[in-house]
Amino acid sequence: MTKRGTFLLFAVFLIVGCATSPIYKDIFKQETSYNSREFPVSIDILYNATIRTICSKNFIIEKEDKENNFILAKRSLQKGRRTTILALQAKINANQENKTMLYLSALVTSEKFFVADRTRFFLFIVPLPGGGGKEATTIKEGEKIIEDKEFYQKFFLAIEKEIQK
Repeated sequence: MTKRGTFLLFAVFLIVGCATSPIYKDIFKQETSYNSREFPVSIDILYNATIRTICSKNFIIEKEDKENNFILAKRSLQKGRRTTILALQAKINANQENKTMLYLSALVTSEKFFVADRTRFFLFIVPLPGGGGKEATTIKEGEKIIEDKEFYQKFFLAIEKEIQK
């Protein structure tokens, strides 16, 4: 085998070896115990405390299914032309009679608002009739799951305070 053939073979192995696996395969490698907590109360008490906590943090409840113990809430924060939407999902499962597990998942979405002025001008001064005008567009910039352990811990502490009330 020539030097050139050896180099090509080495390059192929390097490229194949460096190929990344799909991101969804990494899900089972992660241990995400920070977004769930067990509470020593009944399912009804935890459900009501979770609702009160979500409402006290200025979230708007989008979906509530008491039969399946599921809550979906959203909160929008706007700064200038950028809007951040925080979606919080809570699922409550009863482990035993007075032991209930709460799972929280939060998703943050960033959007930006643009206004395009399509008005045509004559000599950059006089607007021309027909067509043009302003057109507003909202563009989604990104979306990701919140993996901040502190965020979930603070939510659980707030729920514990509501349970004690």
